Amino acid sequence: MPRILALPCQLFLLVLAAFAGCRSTPDRIFLGPQDVTMATRRGPSGDVTTWKLETMADTRLRVVREFDRERADVGVHVDELGKEAAERRGVRPYTGMLVTKVAAESAAGLAGVLVNDVVQAIDGVEVVYREQFEATIAKVAPGAKLALRVLRGQQPLEIEFAVGRVVVRATEERRIDLDIPPTPSRAYAGATLRGIPAEVCAAMYGQPRQAVVVVDVEVGSPAWLAGVRSGDVIDAVDGEPTPDVRQLTERIVARGEAGGRIRWTVRRGDGPAHEADVALYDYQRAGSTRVPLLFCEEGGTFAQSWSVGPFGLLMNSQSAYIPDKTTRETRTRSAFRAAFGLFRVKSSPTQTEVLLFWFVRFAV
Repeated sequence: MPRILALPCQLFLLVLAAFAGCRSTPDRIFLGPQDVTMATRRGPSGDVTTWKLETMADTRLRVVREFDRERADVGVHVDELGKEAAERRGVRPYTGMLVTKVAAESAAGLAGVLVNDVVQAIDGVEVVYREQFEATIAKVAPGAKLALRVLRGQQPLEIEFAVGRVVVRATEERRIDLDIPPTPSRAYAGATLRGIPAEVCAAMYGQPRQAVVVVDVEVGSPAWLAGVRSGDVIDAVDGEPTPDVRQLTERIVARGEAGGRIRWTVRRGDGPAHEADVALYDYQRAGSTRVPLLFCEEGGTFAQSWSVGPFGLLMNSQSAYIPDKTTRETRTRSAFRAAFGLFRVKSSPTQTEVLLFWFVRFAV
């Protein structure tokens, strides 16, 4: 071979050797819920408790309880006495609360409180802003005596009455941390699991039991292919009651190392049960292989692709799972191109589209 051609050929072989067999990790996609209602229970007194899974920051259970609460009611609406309102009244600004509405049959109305009165003090405590007024009234027990010092025109008055009572719907919230199992060195199922404390399970389901919740699931993983989705609660494992999350994780690792299977009965909220037969294996070993300017193949849990020719101009194909957590079905979207893009085929779960010569388009 002439010396002038030897150097370029050697450089090409070096580049080919450097890139042939090159492996990389494709993108991974995890689906997790924003806010999933796991259970709702109604108590004998009409209170309603809802358990929701939230993953905005740390994965926790948010427990929301709604109940009827009796509180004091004086029957007046007030507004802060700002500068303009005070000037109209001819008084110093921020010296009380302006009464804007009085319920006719309320305790305050029957006692003689009128619209445009200025409430300056409650039980001797001066009030100058709305939150303070409402907080002071909230501390009064229904039926207790209340003394208002009001300004009517320029005339100060003392008005005393027994406050009324009203039933309102109140809400209280608390958050509960979930049990976190040790992280396995390899992923065999593709689902992130958290354990619900036993005492919380007893309150949620009305009976003692174990429960494990799927926080998120990797698209294309064995769990995802079996129909497991984020927000699912694992009700049973291999037909038996669910063990705690640590024991379940150990079982997944043991069977995954042996290439075995595991069967989960999962349920999301009040929906129907789903039987998920999960084939466990180390699914993250996929990568990519490249022969520069000749061939490229990439494989992963979420997407796969291959191409032939420089930059895939001769022929290339891409396919990917659709990361949809509203269904347990496995659906894909793919695209095939050939002859410098003169021939293209795109397919989705709803249709297939063919493009010829860049401008002839039809659906099949």
